[in-house]
Amino acid sequence: MDAIREKYNTEAGNAKAAIPERFLKLDALLSANPPDVAALSAQFAITDVAAAADNSTVGALMSTTTSELFFATSAMSVLETWLKLCVPAIEDGNNFGVGIVMEAAKMCSDARGELEKLQASVPDYYKERGAAYAAIAPKTTTSTTESTSKADDKSTKDGTLEATAKEGASSSSETKTTGGTASPDQISHVVALDVMWYLKLYAACDRVRSLYAAVCDFLEKNEEKIQAPKGERGGGMSMY
Repeated sequence: MDAIREKYNTEAGNAKAAIPERFLKLDALLSANPPDVAALSAQFAITDVAAAADNSTVGALMSTTTSELFFATSAMSVLETWLKLCVPAIEDGNNFGVGIVMEAAKMCSDARGELEKLQASVPDYYKERGAAYAAIAPKTTTSTTESTSKADDKSTKDGTLEATAKEGASSSSETKTTGGTASPDQISHVVALDVMWYLKLYAACDRVRSLYAAVCDFLEKNEEKIQAPKGERGGGMSMY
């Protein structure tokens, strides 16, 4: 078990050290891009349906959110396991510090569960927007025309006129792209989805930021109890 404990001790230390910087980057991103529904609706307005197959602004925030959720979920899982390994052997009495460690582990566990649900919902954007855009997208049709021709080839053989039938076939195809017959409400639906998902992704990043702050604050305030749940000789596992 010593090797396992050391592994999680190191990984937890790395995660705890990385979280403040991730918090600051998220904080800067969110502070620089406060959501405004009216402004987003104007920014995402569709004037050319053919050019609206995707939304690069939502896509960029999607990439950031996915990356942050992955890191945060992994970090909370590592910290949760590390904290559980900090729990000393069960004894009678003097368990207040142990309770603190278990509370910290539960905080990380709850955060991980919440983050996993957010992570699982992110791909729904593409499913919802893809279906909505398909209703307004330009339609491409291909038509094929086939024709057959017949002709008699006449020749003389041994003084006798002979006729040979010849048959040929040809085909041609034509591809046309026509504008869809989308109604204003269908176009507005795509715009509304983009706005809604931008707000959802922003809120997800904001939630990650809050969890970073809450978990790190709790761990820092209870550092001594986590390091030595039963006092200086009471076990625990330090990464400080």
